[in-house]
Amino acid sequence: MRIAIIGAGPAGLACAIECERLGVTPDLFERDANVGWNWPSIVCWMNIFESRMGGDIIKFLKDTYGLKLKHLSNWKSIVMKSPGREVRIEGNLGYFITRGRTEEDSLEKQLLRELKQTPLHFNTPSDYNELSGKYDFVVVATAKDNEARELGVWEDHGVVYIRGAIVIGKFETGSVTLYFDTDLVHHGYVRITPFSPTRAILGYYNIGSPKEEVDGLFDQFIEQEGLSNLELIYKLSLPVFTMGSVKQFKVGNVLLTGRAAGLTDRLMGCGGIESMLSGIMAAKATIQGLDYNALVKPLQNHIENVSAFREPVNNLDDRGFDRLLGLLGTPGIKQAVYSSGINFTDMAGSILRKISH
Repeated sequence: MRIAIIGAGPAGLACAIECERLGVTPDLFERDANVGWNWPSIVCWMNIFESRMGGDIIKFLKDTYGLKLKHLSNWKSIVMKSPGREVRIEGNLGYFITRGRTEEDSLEKQLLRELKQTPLHFNTPSDYNELSGKYDFVVVATAKDNEARELGVWEDHGVVYIRGAIVIGKFETGSVTLYFDTDLVHHGYVRITPFSPTRAILGYYNIGSPKEEVDGLFDQFIEQEGLSNLELIYKLSLPVFTMGSVKQFKVGNVLLTGRAAGLTDRLMGCGGIESMLSGIMAAKATIQGLDYNALVKPLQNHIENVSAFREPVNNLDDRGFDRLLGLLGTPGIKQAVYSSGINFTDMAGSILRKISH
């Protein structure tokens, strides 16, 4: 059996690892010269979003899928700020995971080290149409929507404008600070996540503002929040991030995984876990003759449950964010949502989806 994988991100690498475990050596094509984003980053794996994994994401991935992953640090607290409210929540919130080619233990580099036999074709842009005629199956793991659009299965759900910076200052490791401000971020948010006590990533995720205003709003945010005292090593301006979903995950002998399959939630922009799992499922489906669409559907349902919170958030003004943070900081609510182990996200999200339809 011949399997081609396009893209050496989390989905593509996880797919290749599972192919090897199932006795098939795929060909892995990567357009860049190495694995990982060009910029350093930290992703936050939050237990509340993955309660179905038993409250410990790292342990679940190891025990269930054999993915032994290191984390940068445990996520111990989150500080949420709106114009009129500040709330701090502490507990076993999840993990920080590094991404990008500059970090030795980034998610991509950890997965790459697990490969034993797979040929990696770097600096090789690949076309799924061409490869589909040469291979039994083509797994698309490009983290782009191009292929899904061409296949006619992509559905748009808006865009996110992303800016950021690597900053030097004093930070509390294991703690995230989130900012909500409809004037400066519209319906998005800003996140500060530390690499260390002195270095952090500042991520600005704008949803809803005109594209031409985003850079100015980013600078205003830094000034207004008193962050100009931080030393900005360099700023990041990422391509426009399209949010969307797909109507089906397999078209002919082409399988869509990760973000190419719309498996990124539209609330906080998370999707690394689902990317890896969809890559593993693509390997199982092709080699074991399983129904890929059926395997991935639960992942999509979870993503859509999380994304269901996006519309209510879009309807909030600053006073609404103040009230929301006040509610999230209420002791009874904190216990129920963050510490009970109940799969609150999927339960509430599924209800919101039914109401909206």
